[in-house]
Amino acid sequence: MRACNLQRFNGMYAIPPRVEATLERQLAGVSCPDCCGGLTVHAEGKRPDLVFECRVGHTYSVAELLVAKEERLHARLWTAYTALTEMVALLGDLAEREADDASRRRYAKRADVARTQAGRLRRLIEDNNPLAPPSESDCD
Repeated sequence: MRACNLQRFNGMYAIPPRVEATLERQLAGVSCPDCCGGLTVHAEGKRPDLVFECRVGHTYSVAELLVAKEERLHARLWTAYTALTEMVALLGDLAEREADDASRRRYAKRADVARTQAGRLRRLIEDNNPLAPPSESDCD
């Protein structure tokens, strides 16, 4: 793959250009899905296959990295959704307990915003279609 065809995000490559042209490990622009540490990448084998590795030794092929990143993304989206729904419940309870009208309205207003955000996030989660790794029959 030519460097000019690689996609950059905010001026950074996920996979450094010309990684296949060197035997040295290069810093990848993505983090380890297991420990969030920096990943290096290098070409390995005759094809060459890309191998990603973090400082503590988590190692991934391209397919394994994609699966791990998809799983981490899915889990983090659900974590954010849970945090928002808990915030809605907490703010609702606080609004009911509050004697001061201004504070009650402030809690209720924030709960409405959080409820809307949670709904949007839930739709995003439901619409997400993770990339499935190639099956063994695809490789034949």
